[in-house]
Amino acid sequence: MQDEKVIAIEERGGPMHTMLRNIMRMVPSRDQDDVALQRMLAFRLGIDGEGVTREYLMRKIRDMIQCRYSGRLYDFLKDEQVSRQYIPPPRNTDPPESA
Repeated sequence: MQDEKVIAIEERGGPMHTMLRNIMRMVPSRDQDDVALQRMLAFRLGIDGEGVTREYLMRKIRDMIQCRYSGRLYDFLKDEQVSRQYIPPPRNTDPPESA
């Protein structure tokens, strides 16, 4: 019964399918067949559009690499507490004030 309510966006055709395929090329190869990740990114794609989804994914993948997270990308994206604990605090990049 629950499965009937799930819309398999990754199986649909049209421009959304093409955009999702392009987004999935950015995903590490070990996670490219993760259906949960595909659905999450398809959802974000439908809400935010391709440009914003690309920026979000690039930022999260960079954070994942910097903190040497070795789990599933889906888990890193879905759980803000997990991703926050690995992300280093922001650095102050403002130039010092001159006298």
